[in-house]
Amino acid sequence: MSDVTESLLQNRWTEYQRLLEVCASYAALVRLAEMDNILSQEGATWPISHEWALIVQKEAISDEMYRKALAEAEQNVSRLKRMLSVGTNFTYEEMLLAITVRVELQLLAELLLKRRGAIEFTPDLADEDLREISGYSQNVSAFRSAKAAARRNWGIPIRSSWFE
Repeated sequence: MSDVTESLLQNRWTEYQRLLEVCASYAALVRLAEMDNILSQEGATWPISHEWALIVQKEAISDEMYRKALAEAEQNVSRLKRMLSVGTNFTYEEMLLAITVRVELQLLAELLLKRRGAIEFTPDLADEDLREISGYSQNVSAFRSAKAAARRNWGIPIRSSWFE
């Protein structure tokens, strides 16, 4: 595994543990989901650390942590849906926020599907609105720029259809 990938995973793990300590369940699980996303990418150009894969896979998600994260995920889906329903002209910053929230929801959903076998929230509820708004001529440039910035800002090689 490259030193860069090792460092990225270590940083995410440290952040995950810090968020657990302050009971920020949603944010903590998103960090764990980021790690899982990186480690489960097929055809990755870096060697995957078996040690990191085991650490992430063995990390338990308590029922309380799950419930708190689920509640916040549902709030974020509603917030995203409301935000996208207010008008047709969106700024770069609004598009960046929408993409970031949507990718977080995707990551969490993927992790929970692996761990729990089901997703008890609807991460894709606002997808149709986001796709529609991103196609409006006044938003196309802002959406493309926001998508590229979100991918760069993530700081790790997350795989998401929203970055393609």
